[in-house]
Amino acid sequence: DRDTDKKRIEELLEENMVLEIAQKQSMNESAHLGWELEQLSKSTDLADSEKSFVFELNECASSRILKLEKDNQSLQNTIQELRDASLTSRESSLKFVELEKENQQLSKKVIRSQEQ
Repeated sequence: DRDTDKKRIEELLEENMVLEIAQKQSMNESAHLGWELEQLSKSTDLADSEKSFVFELNECASSRILKLEKDNQSLQNTIQELRDASLTSRESSLKFVELEKENQQLSKKVIRSQEQ
C-alpha cells in the first residue's frame, strides 16, 4: 500500500511539474501576446497619426489649389479685360488714322477750293 502511495505521489509530483511548466509557457505566451498587442496598438496609433497628417496635408493642398484656381480665374479675367481694352485702343487708333487721312484730304480740298 505504501509503494502504491509513493508511486501515486511521484506521479502527482511529475504531473505537478508538467502543469507548472505548462503554466509558465502559458504565462510567457500571454506576456508575448500582450507585447504584440501593445506593438499593434502603437503602430495603429502611428498609422492613425500618419493618416491624420496625410489628411491635413490633403486639406492644405486642396485649400491652396482652390486659392490658386481663384487667383488664376482672376488673372484670366484681367487678361481678357486687357485684350478688350487693347482691341478698343487699336480700333481707336485705326479710327484716328482714318480721321487724320480724311482731315488731310479735306484740308487739301479746302486749299484747292481757295486757290480757285
